[in-house]
Amino acid sequence: MSPHYTSGKLIKERLAKHNYAPRKSLGQNFLIDENTLRKIVAQGNLSSQDLVLEIGPGLGALTTFLTEAAGQVVAVEYDRGLTRILEQEFAGIENFHLVNEDILQADFIKLLAPWCEKGYQYKVLANLPYYITTPVIFKLLESQIPWSVLVFLVQKEVAERITAKPGTKEYGALTVMLNFFGQTEIAGIVPKTVFYPAPKVDSAIVRITPIVKGEDWQLYPYLHQVVQAAFGQRRKTIANALNPLVESFGSRAEMMTCFNELGIDPMRRGETLTGAEFMLLARKVSQR
Repeated sequence: MSPHYTSGKLIKERLAKHNYAPRKSLGQNFLIDENTLRKIVAQGNLSSQDLVLEIGPGLGALTTFLTEAAGQVVAVEYDRGLTRILEQEFAGIENFHLVNEDILQADFIKLLAPWCEKGYQYKVLANLPYYITTPVIFKLLESQIPWSVLVFLVQKEVAERITAKPGTKEYGALTVMLNFFGQTEIAGIVPKTVFYPAPKVDSAIVRITPIVKGEDWQLYPYLHQVVQAAFGQRRKTIANALNPLVESFGSRAEMMTCFNELGIDPMRRGETLTGAEFMLLARKVSQR
């Protein structure tokens, strides 16, 4: 790999050459550690049969590995200045496709349309800007595109929330909702010192393997209602937290009967319920 991607000094020189400075408002922290880049790519288990969506390619450090390992790479970059740099430096790479667009406004079906009938597996690998991490992940999962794996470099604190266990302070609505979609795991911790410019916090590699399919999709809006209510006021018992949803159960009495039928103590707090228990409640609500 070219040292231009993994040397802080050379990155500064590249940025100066293009008269570009990292934009703090866009969370631009460029990863400059080759070992970490290889770890991210390894989590994708890439082959020529894969189409990779990369979000925020930045200066192209991760992109270089992706184009070497995957069949196709579609990179979405919001910043026009970085887009111009990538256009110049990746010109001629046939399996690289660059889109200058806001990922939160992107139409994933349209992005993938040119390859939809070519048998590729869809994967996502990205060093996500911290400020859009959660909305981007949910947009990807809610798209119902059959992603086979999603690998993100995110703020360590967010990674801990994504993979938290019931009853811990990190466990919350984000944990439950992401675990509805699939299996989540932390694949490695990344120190802040391997970025330029260095952020204030460490990062982590998160791997999500989607598993939700079929009729489970129909439960998503009901699960969202139950989870948001349960974590809206963490100190409330689950019975009191779900009061706003009483009509969805039929009545207060019917809601309490529901807890009894499901074997859930109504005096427990929401943060102690497992994802499976939230799914049981969501299914009850969906049946009304």
